[in-house]
Amino acid sequence: MSSKSRALRKGAAIGASAGVVVGLAGALGAGTASAAPASPARPMLAGTHTFNYTCTYPLIGKRPLKVAIDTNIPEKLGVSQNTGKIQVSWTATLGDDTTSGLNAVDGASIEGSAEAKAQVVGPGYPNGVNVSTKNALQPTPIPSSGSFQIKGYGEAPGISFDSAGQVTAKLGDMNLNVLLKKKDGTPGALGTFKAPCTMDAGQDATVASGQVVDGDQTLPTPVTPPSYFPYTGAPVSPGQLSYAFNLKGSSFIKSPNGTMPLDGSIGVKVDGATGAITGDLTLKKATGKMNILGFLPVDATVDFAQVGQTVGTYANGEIKTTSTMYIKLPVMSLMGIPLGGGDQCQSSKPSAIDMFSTPGQFFDPKKGGPYKASNYVISDIVNCGPLNGILSIFTAGSGNTIDANLTPSA
Repeated sequence: MSSKSRALRKGAAIGASAGVVVGLAGALGAGTASAAPASPARPMLAGTHTFNYTCTYPLIGKRPLKVAIDTNIPEKLGVSQNTGKIQVSWTATLGDDTTSGLNAVDGASIEGSAEAKAQVVGPGYPNGVNVSTKNALQPTPIPSSGSFQIKGYGEAPGISFDSAGQVTAKLGDMNLNVLLKKKDGTPGALGTFKAPCTMDAGQDATVASGQVVDGDQTLPTPVTPPSYFPYTGAPVSPGQLSYAFNLKGSSFIKSPNGTMPLDGSIGVKVDGATGAITGDLTLKKATGKMNILGFLPVDATVDFAQVGQTVGTYANGEIKTTSTMYIKLPVMSLMGIPLGGGDQCQSSKPSAIDMFSTPGQFFDPKKGGPYKASNYVISDIVNCGPLNGILSIFTAGSGNTIDANLTPSA
């Protein structure tokens, strides 16, 4: 066998044994990693090495990670000496933020595989060779809160070099293939999904380095691979997530300078593949005070009548929706004297109300949170009686807002 072909085998093996392991841990999130038990012989890179990645999950967005790995690659290898099967193990601790994100999409356990990239520089390949490898992670339950640990394992065929020299392997980015399962053991709504992971800048990506020297060297004794290796799970298609919330808050109507209490509910379906939201928003009739001409206190009953469904997205841990609604004004009175209203009194056009969770903060559907509209428009009102024209001047316009909170319904 030529030195070039053996060098290629060297690159593939190092990538399989190191890069993939980190890739899987990256899929799982952040936390302080702990090393797996040391192998019988010292690895090429002395001690356990920790890497930082950022992985992007569907719906819940980016999560950081820290993971430490160990390999049985010897510190020194003789010229033409075969390493024997290369084995890698890792143990990572996933932080509470990752746990919350996985729970939010009905994850009760996690399993899967990964494809990782590495570049190996060695005799015959001064510019390096890129390799892509695979690994498996131990199926692991996800707690309801707090951090948790997960282990992984990988291996690659033995390798050898025909000449002496320095060998260095550096990790790159990776892609994860992960399946979350629900509490009953069935696949979750995300199905088998890919999560790209990028290595954080400013760190040494070296996972193994050592020397090929004259004379055979002492090699570690192989260990028995765990039962979960290799990963054999079949791909699962995504489904739908279901969430139901109670809504409470208020809407400020700018033109008449009035605030209306809001009380209602919303139930949504979320596409596990795209994060697309569809659902129904129901708001109860509400009565509040408005001020016409700045000093006339008008009691008004407002009814929000939805047109079609609420639509939107759940992406990067944030929700954004649009609800299209007619604004109805069945009752308007001044000190008990009717000014207008009726069953047909409403805005001439429906209002498109864009609502959103707090930007930059993770919205956990299992806990709820703020849900707001920064500006929506009420068109001219019609069919409100003899004073319709005057009343419309003091009700129509932009700058209307909603400040509400969503809580999961029982």
